[in-house]
Amino acid sequence: WAIIAVEILNPLVQNVADRTQAWEGCERCRRSFASVFMANITFFQTVVAGDSWGFMAIPVIEEYPFSAFIFIGALLTLVFGVLNLIVAVIVDTFAENRDKDVVSRAADMDMEEVEEKKVLAKIFTKIDADGGGTLSYEELQEGARRVAEFRHWLRVMDIDARDLRQLFMIVDEDESGEIDPDEFIEAMYRMKNTESKTATKFVKHLVTKLDQEQQTFKTDLGTSLATLTCGLEKSIHDSEKALELVAEERQLMQKFVDGTEENWHRQEEYFQQKLREQEETLQKSIEVAMSKASEVALEA
Repeated sequence: WAIIAVEILNPLVQNVADRTQAWEGCERCRRSFASVFMANITFFQTVVAGDSWGFMAIPVIEEYPFSAFIFIGALLTLVFGVLNLIVAVIVDTFAENRDKDVVSRAADMDMEEVEEKKVLAKIFTKIDADGGGTLSYEELQEGARRVAEFRHWLRVMDIDARDLRQLFMIVDEDESGEIDPDEFIEAMYRMKNTESKTATKFVKHLVTKLDQEQQTFKTDLGTSLATLTCGLEKSIHDSEKALELVAEERQLMQKFVDGTEENWHRQEEYFQQKLREQEETLQKSIEVAMSKASEVALEA
């Protein structure tokens, strides 16, 4: 802008100074844009320091309206560009120092925690319409409709009526079916003020741990399945061998039974033959005895 002012504005300023008495008594006004250095000083004086911007610009703009683009352009660039950049750097520096000041932040957070927990205690009292000292799920639902402060808290935490059951289960840490004041205050405060980065890190840690456990489980399961498969194959092999042995034993038993029946038949034939021979011998002996008895009787 200083170079443009030297090239374009300086001749215009000289003409205005010669033709009018706008800067009467101002010795410097004629040489305000005589050089780049002088132009920078003029812009700093009129824009940054705010020292009579119109005193230099208005007479020139009235005589040469197109010069307004240069004056206004330099003004907007410096005010909304450079100065805002400087302010942004300063604010960012203070914010960074504020983030590093852990002690002060912790003290402020402690004070805010006390105040917010007092508010939560009052909200709990309003929700507990029967004064029983605990909240049921039905009382929590009714409180979300009836108590404006509680409804605002739910809105801030992005919880609607469909999420109340899940909220009740989260707050009811001892799973008693009722929420006591300590559970309500601690859980609601923690849910509203938990740092998102910390929560994300916790979730990432849990997911990583679950993934590791899953991988370990898959490895153990694969090993167990391999061991079981080997055991089943061995059992099947042993069973096949046992079945073969049983078949062989059945064949031997059948042979034994067949051989035993054949021996019984042979022995039975042998004994029958012996009986027949003894019967024949006995018959012959009886006949001989009868014959001798007849002879003795005749001789007598």
